[in-house]
Amino acid sequence: MRNLFALLAVIGIAGIAFGVLTLLRSAPGQAGQLSFPYENYGGPGSIIGGLLLLGTSLYLRASWQGRG
Repeated sequence: MRNLFALLAVIGIAGIAFGVLTLLRSAPGQAGQLSFPYENYGGPGSIIGGLLLLGTSLYLRASWQGRG
């Protein structure tokens, strides 16, 4: 189970990284256009999802009663 918690944490960190890269890649100089025309495009959504996965993984890891 610890491997599953680590996998969730890695996926969460990847989501945060992709969200930050998407935010940095968006063009701030384009006036009048939205940075994210679609909700599933990335950015804030993937950062929030990554934070949720990372937090869940850390919570499960802290509360897991291992065998022995």
